[in-house]
Order: sequence, then structure tokens, then C-alpha cells
Amino acid sequence: MASNIFQSIQHSPYQPPSSMAIDILGLLWPKNSSLFNPNKNITKHARYYEYADQLTLLCEFVESLQQKGLARAFGVIKFVDLRRSHLTFPGKNKAHVVRDLDNIDHVFKGFDFNAFLDHGPDFHAHQRDTMLHEICALAAMPPHRNIMPCPQILVVVDDEAGRERICGFLQPVMRTGTLDDQVIKANKTDLRIPLAQQARWCHGMAAGLLHTHRVGGTYHMDVKPGNTLIDDDDETRLIDWEQSGVSMFTHSKEVTIDQAAEETGEPDANGRRRIVYIPREDQTRVNLPWGYPKWNVFPEWHETCPRAAELAEVFSLGRVMWMLFERLEQNPDPTVWTERSQDIPSSWIDMSNRCQQKDPNDRPELDEVVEFWRREEERYSFRGANGSASRG
Repeated sequence: MASNIFQSIQHSPYQPPSSMAIDILGLLWPKNSSLFNPNKNITKHARYYEYADQLTLLCEFVESLQQKGLARAFGVIKFVDLRRSHLTFPGKNKAHVVRDLDNIDHVFKGFDFNAFLDHGPDFHAHQRDTMLHEICALAAMPPHRNIMPCPQILVVVDDEAGRERICGFLQPVMRTGTLDDQVIKANKTDLRIPLAQQARWCHGMAAGLLHTHRVGGTYHMDVKPGNTLIDDDDETRLIDWEQSGVSMFTHSKEVTIDQAAEETGEPDANGRRRIVYIPREDQTRVNLPWGYPKWNVFPEWHETCPRAAELAEVFSLGRVMWMLFERLEQNPDPTVWTERSQDIPSSWIDMSNRCQQKDPNDRPELDEVVEFWRREEERYSFRGANGSASRG
């Protein structure tokens, strides 16, 4: 069985698409950059093979994907063959800009040896339920231009028996960084982000979320500016699919309570039934040991009341709109509109506010949000006349 699996794994240098950039916000590798081999002499550490044994075997992971009907052909690269910069991205799992032997840059996301040393006894479960879960989630996701695709290349280390174990994966580096980076850059240069560009980004974020729920049959649960990349085509790409916690900057109130959700009554004029939320008496359950809150309602809501999961993400989307329009770095502060957004159309502010209604039943559905931003992008885009602004 293993031989058949490895026939689908390419052990050759990975070449990213030419459209993917290799720097972030103009960041280039300085001539005297401190590049270091993260695996240099690390195998001599007394606990190195304890670390390797806690990682999942590559062959077993690929087999598990096949059993789920998610067969993928992955490229594979040794962690020892990557050089790492000191550019690190925030998040529960470490992400670094790395360079391979062909001098191609990537973002490495995963668990290196230092992460193991800093971790507690549940390291194996953590890497399984976050890093590997993210790969599985993306492998199951039908492609969409506003969602980062499944990684094409996995990063491995060898255990003491010489077997390859997954410690992470590589994704392309985007030159313009995240939506949060764009806001920071705009503030530093004291420039406004064009309305056409903001409409395009809002449309892309909403379209990606609609695809996630209605086509992908899943949820994201951590929508925020820092998890929205801007690619070379000025399209948004939703990243970070661990599904292991909500954002402290954008989460809705209802997802912080262990409660059931169900639709009741007759449909209204728009075909919507009212959602009622029923908190559980015992609020001590834990199914999310590495994130917030301790009980993740999304898996249950996704099965029993998908609209509840959708409307929770509509709230997060509204918060992201507010931060973009106000040019604010991602933050947990209450939504307050100031003169910073005085050039923003009132209908845009109204849409953001509607998305952030305390009662989920008062929020717009995702398809309404997508249609609103489709029209706004067309209205403000120079390309709107020929229809090139439309999205699936």
C-alpha cells in the first residue's frame, strides 16, 4: 500500500506559480540577511527523536486522505533543506518565511523542534488537530479564487528509523501581505485605499465565505484582517483553516456560549425562519483546548443549524469591514465610527452595521452580502462596464 501512496508524491523541487510573489510589502532578503538552517545540528539534541516520534507519519496521513476520498499528490521537501528568515507571522502555529535550495521563498507553517520544546505533553494531538486538520479542510474544499488552495508541498523530518514525518507545509508568499498589512501601510503613508479596491476586497471576502458554507459545506470561524491575504491579482484569499478558535477581534457573542441553535416557526417574507439559541446548563465542556472559547459550537451548528454558523461569520465579516473603512489595525475595540471613514459611502457603513447586529436574526444572509458587494464593486470599478468584476 505504501508504495502506491508514494507513487503520487513528487520528491522534486516545487516551483510556485509565476503569479505568486516572493516578497511581502516589498520585503526582500537583505544581502547580509541572517539566514539559518533550522535543522543544523538539531538532530543531536537529546529530545530530537522524541519530537519526531510525536509527528504524524507521512504515509499514514496520505493514506487517511485517500480513505476520506481526498487523494492528493503532494510535493515533499526536507525541513533540513530550508533556510529560515527571522520574519515570523503571528498565530497559534508558527509561520516563517523560508527559502529552499533553489532560492525560492515560501511561507512555512507548522511545528518545528523549538515549538515542541515550548509545548506541553499534548503536542501530538495539537499538531494533528490543527496543522493536519488544516490540510484536510483545504483538501476537501472545492477551489475558489478567494480561498487559499490546499498546500501543494509538505515539509518532513526523519525519525530515528528514517521514516518521514510531517512537520508542516509550504504556501506561496504574497507580496502585498494581508488586509491588516494594507491598512498599516495606508496609515504609514497617509493614503486612502481607493473605494474600488475596498469594494473588491469586501466582495471577495464575502464570496469566499459564501462558497465555504454553501459549496464547501464547512465554516472558517477565524475571519479577521490578518487571515485575509491580498494576492498579485488584488484578490482576497482567506487563509488559516485550522478551525481551532475564534478571533478575539471579530467574534460574535453567541459563539462564546455553549448553546444549541435551531430554527423555529414559519418562514418570513424572505423565507427565513427565526433561530433560537438554547444555552446548556453545564458550561464546563471543552472541545477546543488550544483556542477560544473552550467549547466550539461551530461543528454542532454546522450539522443542526447551518444558518447559525453562517450568521456568526457574517458578524465577523462586518467587523472586518469596519476596520478596513476606519483604517484600523485589527483590534477588539467596540465598533465606533469616526471621521476616519468620512469618505465611505453611507450604504457601506449601513451594511457593516447590519452584519454586526447583536441578534443574529437581524443580520443579512451571506448571499445578500455578496450581491451587495458585487454591485458596489461593479459601480466603483473601472472594469465594471465589461462585467469582469463578477464572481462565483
